[in-house]
Parts: sequence; C-alpha cells; structure tokens
Amino acid sequence: MKLKDILKNIDFSSDKELVELYDIEIEDISYNSNNAKKNYIFVAIEGEVTDGHKYIDSAYENGSRIFVLSKEIDLPKGCIKILVKDTRKALSKMSANLFNNPSKELKIIGITGTKGKTTTSNYIKAILEAGGHSTGIIGTNGVFYKDIVEDTENTTPESYETQRILRKMLDNGIEYVVMEASSGGLKMNRVEDVEFDLGVFTNISKDHIGPREHPDFEDYLNSKLRLFKLAKHGIVNIDDKYGQYIIDNATCDIDTISIEKDSDFKAKDIEISKDIESLGSNFVCATREDEYDYYISSPGIFTIYNALLSIVAVTHFGIDYKVIKDALKDIKVSGRVELLPLLDYAHIVLDFAHNGVSLKNIVETLKDYKPNRLICMTGSVGGRSNVRRKEMADIAAKECDVCILTSDNPDFEDPMNIINEMAQSFEGSNCLVIKEADRKEAIKKGVNMLKKNDILLLAGKGHETYQLVKGEKLYFNDKEEAIKSVNELLGRK
Repeated sequence: MKLKDILKNIDFSSDKELVELYDIEIEDISYNSNNAKKNYIFVAIEGEVTDGHKYIDSAYENGSRIFVLSKEIDLPKGCIKILVKDTRKALSKMSANLFNNPSKELKIIGITGTKGKTTTSNYIKAILEAGGHSTGIIGTNGVFYKDIVEDTENTTPESYETQRILRKMLDNGIEYVVMEASSGGLKMNRVEDVEFDLGVFTNISKDHIGPREHPDFEDYLNSKLRLFKLAKHGIVNIDDKYGQYIIDNATCDIDTISIEKDSDFKAKDIEISKDIESLGSNFVCATREDEYDYYISSPGIFTIYNALLSIVAVTHFGIDYKVIKDALKDIKVSGRVELLPLLDYAHIVLDFAHNGVSLKNIVETLKDYKPNRLICMTGSVGGRSNVRRKEMADIAAKECDVCILTSDNPDFEDPMNIINEMAQSFEGSNCLVIKEADRKEAIKKGVNMLKKNDILLLAGKGHETYQLVKGEKLYFNDKEEAIKSVNELLGRK
C-alpha cells in the first residue's frame, strides 16, 4: 500500500516534502521493534510500562526507515520522520487504513463493564449463530471465529491487531463481531477506528485503578464512557449507579435494561434453581409492549443481567424470540460458575472471579444453595493496587467458612506478600484462613478437606491456563489440578 493511503486522515508533519513521501510503497506497520523490517513503518507508541521511542535504534537495525513519532528525536541518515501529536491514535488510524477499514463491512457489538463482558459476549455470539449468522468474538478468552482460535495478550488487542483480526474475520465470511472493549483498550485508543453498531454497558465498580492502569475512578469511568461516543446505539444497565452517567454523556441513542427500575427491557418473575446440580434460572423479559419467558443454565442475579443485555443486543438486529430462547437455555461459559462433577458428596465450582464485586456475586450465589461449608480458594494479582486484594479478602472473611489464600498472577511480587496483606482481613473473622502460596497445593488442600455437602470455590483463574510469574506465563489449569487432586484422593490413576 502507498504511504499516502496509510496516512489518510492523519494530521502530521515531516522532515521530507509530501511529494517525496506519498509514493513510497509500504508492506506493513510495526509497533514492536522486534517485528520491524525493511519497508515497514515503525510507530513508536507509549505503553503501560515502556516507551516505543526507546526502541528506534532496534527498529532501524531490523530494517525500518520510516518512523512515526510524537517526540522530536534525531534519526539516522536516510530515515523519514513523521511527527504526530499522539502515536496511539495514529497507529489506530493507520491500521484501519492498511486493512481497508474492515469494521465498515461488519456489524460490531462492543461490550464494556467491570464484570460480565465475557459471559455477555458468549451469550450474544451463541444466539447470533443460532440465528444463522456467522459470528466472531474478541475478548478475554481470545479470538474465536469458525474453527479458528487465536490467543490475545490483552482483552482488547492493540489497534493494529484489532484491525488485522477484523480483516481476517471479514475475509472468512464473518458477519457479526462481538468485542470486549476493556477500559484500558478504550483509553489507549485500541478501538478508536472501529465502527461499533452497538455498545453495551454491563456495570462498573472500583477496579483496575493503579499506576499501571487508571489513576483514579473518574478516569476509569470516562474510559468506559468512550464506547458510547464511538457506537451508533447503546444498551445500558441502569441498576448500576453509574448507568445514568453513561446515558447523560453518551452521544448515541440508548436502550435501558433493569431488574429493579422502570426500563425499556426489564427482567421480572425471577426463579433461581435451588438444586446446585441444575444451576439454572428462569425469568421474564418485559418490554414496553410484550413479555417473554427465558431459561438460562447458570444461577445468580448477575447472570440474568448478562442474559438480559444479550437479549436486547440481538433483538436490535432482528433475532426472533424463539431463536433466543432456544439458544440461551443451552449456553455454558467455560470458567464462569462452572460446576465440576467430580465428587458425589461435595461440589467444586470454578469461577473467574478476580475482584471484590465478582467474588461477592459468586459467593452469595453459592451460599443460596445452603452448603455445609463454603470453602473459597482465592488470591490476587501482583504489582497492582492493594484495593482489589483487600476487597476480595474482606468478602471471603465475611461470607466464607474457610478461605485458602494462594497465588494468582504474582508476576514480580512475592506471593506471600500478597497473601499476608489479604490475611489481615481475617483478623477477628470466624472464617478459617489457610495460607498456601503454591496454587497446586492450595487446590489439593481444598479438595482434601471437603466433607458432605461442602462447596469448594476455585476463584480467580476460571478459563485461564497460565500463571504470570516474573514476567513469564507458566502453564497452569485450575480444572486439571482439581481433577488430579480428586483422582489422587479417591486412589484413581
């Protein structure tokens, strides 16, 4: 592609005459100096940890001679300097141009919120596919379309990766894309040039606030709000206390959903199964004109919110009630309130809960099944604000009978430092606290202490198959370790 086409609609200045620039042939864009090559443009973006401007020499050594920068830096002889105000915004626009703006030819649904993004995304994808529409998904669990699976570093990939994935989806016949729009992704302009047909707001709570994420809650909230300035239409949960703020500051039309208030779509007549083996819920969705009954194979009020948002989203695209009803009743999301049928006298539940709100939701849901004891294994990530770990520990100390504190993704922080911080919440609590930094051993201890009608909650990892330790992703799978521990307990190979 010609450089002039890649730079379309971008304000920039250069040390070269425009006529010299425009006919240069470009093969690709790189924002990682390790991937830079001859005929590639290198875009120096500022990340959470480092600054791409520090790697210009590396990109040069790998062959790049055209550099998009936001800082005045002297380049080696023979290089072309393109200066922009914001290299992240430039990368987003350049990537959309390079891949010929695939989002213009797709129907794209963006979902943002502290919790519920992954479950809601999976519900929407399953319903759309049941309605005969080829659908892709980009989010926490990775990228999925047809039989193709890709891992992602972030819930919302970098703008170049996002545009590349959307182009591949379009070329493979995908019609709809459901994308988790994280606050970090929105703040860092990763979806700035994605044309969203629909934006969905699940909820928000004080999470992801710290030196490597958001400096304060206001920044976090306004990052979420950004989706509703990009989308053509929005769906907002008004039971969340910040739902009205989203509505008041959005630039698109909004449909509202609720369980507690008057809204465009409201869930009522809710019945949650009392049998943990079935883990399901019935409810009625009331619109301004009609009422429709649904069943979902997952318990808890929080999953009804996810289902309600999904129903409204697919209704926006004309999906029939019967298609929605039939699809919803069979959907199960890996690592979300996932019952592992391993023992006949007790229950083991796997869940991704990794902040105070999500842990509170799953713990309260499981307590409704009246277990003999609720045993919770949990931990918290390293290198982040201690607010999250305190909130999680406070919930466990108040609501659980036993809590095994263990490592999650400690990264460069000592796991015992995190565990000891969390343990402070248990002072004066009736909850027995056990410290075990080795997650494998923690699962084993949880399984071995199970008695009749106990529930063991393995919280924090859910679908994830790794632990982040000292900057490296090491393979780890909660479900596999639970199975191994049960087999060992029962003397099976």
